[in-house]
Amino acid sequence: MTSKVTGAVDDTTQDLPAASDIAFYAEHGWWVSPVIIPEEVLDTAVMGAERHYVGERDHPLLITGGYLDWRPEQGNVLRLNDYVSLQNDDIRALVEFTPIAAIAAQLARTPSVRLFHDQLICKPAGLDPAESAVGWHTDIAYWQTCSSRDMLTAWIPFQDCDAEIGALSFLDRSHRRLDTEWMRTFGEQDRDKLEDSLSEVGVSLERIRLQLRRGQVSFHHCRTIHGSEPNRSDRDRLALAVHFQDATNQFVPHVDSSGRRTVHVNDLLCRKDATGDPDYADPDVCPILWPDGKAQRP
Repeated sequence: MTSKVTGAVDDTTQDLPAASDIAFYAEHGWWVSPVIIPEEVLDTAVMGAERHYVGERDHPLLITGGYLDWRPEQGNVLRLNDYVSLQNDDIRALVEFTPIAAIAAQLARTPSVRLFHDQLICKPAGLDPAESAVGWHTDIAYWQTCSSRDMLTAWIPFQDCDAEIGALSFLDRSHRRLDTEWMRTFGEQDRDKLEDSLSEVGVSLERIRLQLRRGQVSFHHCRTIHGSEPNRSDRDRLALAVHFQDATNQFVPHVDSSGRRTVHVNDLLCRKDATGDPDYADPDVCPILWPDGKAQRP
């Protein structure tokens, strides 16, 4: 496997992607922004994460379980918390920071962008390396009830990120493969085994290791294979993954290989449409983030 380190750019540039950047994303399946998020927005988000971790909630979810929701009693482990922006005003402000969704819309070549869901991820310092790695996986593998294959994710670190702290890595151009929707392998710790499986089916293993300054954002296609290495630093690694829907996306029924109907947590949170299916355009759960910018709070 070859690898490259990329991501550091001039932090004074805050332009939207140029045509060459959009072409790069289409070719490679990922793109890294300049520094676009102000320090004060990230500082507020950090405070929001701390409040969330100690149990403070600004808004309750309509459901009380069935989603990832780390609590202090679970101990010093990899922390995964879903739908934090629907519960925490400080994280919501970061999700609603307009340039992020505007960039997502340009990269996906879509006239509007809706939230699908978000996930707060913390890799505490001092964990056993096997407990803080994230296996190679694709986001679309977890979104089988989505009609679109142009959805994308923004990954927002709350501090400078490099390989030592466990920054995100991509397999370059892997989004061009149409046979990776089985990769529900976020928690797979045997990365060598996964890489062997990918190599056997001809997936390129050119690994891109990101190196991001605080305020930069990385974007990746829903089929891009990605993961992250353990946090070997003496600092906690905190990041927010924001998953976006393009304008075309809607619910589609899906049945897994065992014949069971696939249910995403959004199916339990969203209102129903006229046919009784989950409405992934529910403004309370999946608000429009671009071009409307600030979405009405639920």
